[in-house]
Amino acid sequence: MKARFYITLLVYIFTFSSIFSQHNPEQAGFGEFQPGQQVYVFGNEVQLRTAPDTSSDVLQKLKIGEWVKIIEKTPNSWPYNGFESPFYKVKYNEMTGYILGGLLSIQRKTLKGTHYYFALSKQGNTVFLNIRHVQDGTYWEKKTRLVHTDFKITVLGDKGVPNLDGILFVDYLSNTEDRENGGIYLFPHNHMLTEVVQLSQVSEAGNYYHSENLIFPDDHGGIPDKIFYKKEQGKNLDASSNWIQTAVETRELSWVDGKLIPNYNEKVPNP
Repeated sequence: MKARFYITLLVYIFTFSSIFSQHNPEQAGFGEFQPGQQVYVFGNEVQLRTAPDTSSDVLQKLKIGEWVKIIEKTPNSWPYNGFESPFYKVKYNEMTGYILGGLLSIQRKTLKGTHYYFALSKQGNTVFLNIRHVQDGTYWEKKTRLVHTDFKITVLGDKGVPNLDGILFVDYLSNTEDRENGGIYLFPHNHMLTEVVQLSQVSEAGNYYHSENLIFPDDHGGIPDKIFYKKEQGKNLDASSNWIQTAVETRELSWVDGKLIPNYNEKVPNP
């Protein structure tokens, strides 16, 4: 029985460590790409080198949006944008060389014919999602702060919002109640991305919850031409009698000239 218990414990520790390392950029190393994967260049004038170091000869300079095929991850790394970034052996056209992982896009998303590229950076203890796209030969960048680095990026249509060309949604993923499970909405406007709202969704062991949502015109319960903001907070006062205290705040918002108005974060006036 003891042997079986220790084996189970070791399997659990190994599994937990593996999962954690996959989602922690400091442990996993920034830019975890797999052999055979097609990856797009995030940086501009990125140097394809003859060896996995910064002093080797340059074979070619790659522009943002060009793609390479991953051959393998090397043991060599270099500090870049707050992370220890590994070098990758890659194939570009008929050339084989090495590129720093931090200069490669972790994803590419396309919204209304425009390609967006994504990379992480870190300043102190704060992690940012850097988003770039090319417009009329110039690349533009949006930088938004992240609560944590477990997320997926989803492309949405205009959801029925007038004068909106689509939505990028950074959706936080969480497997624990007390970890942020909200997200970030970004709307394109005049060649740039606007961070419209950071929504929070957290709970605490069934004792407390805080939830923010946007309901769009095309969603169930949506209002034509409006974005409906809803914030709900609840507290469990007595679990035995299911005594719960809740507070709900709602507001109708409009997308006008690149702004979401009125300010959904406006403080409730004193009575």
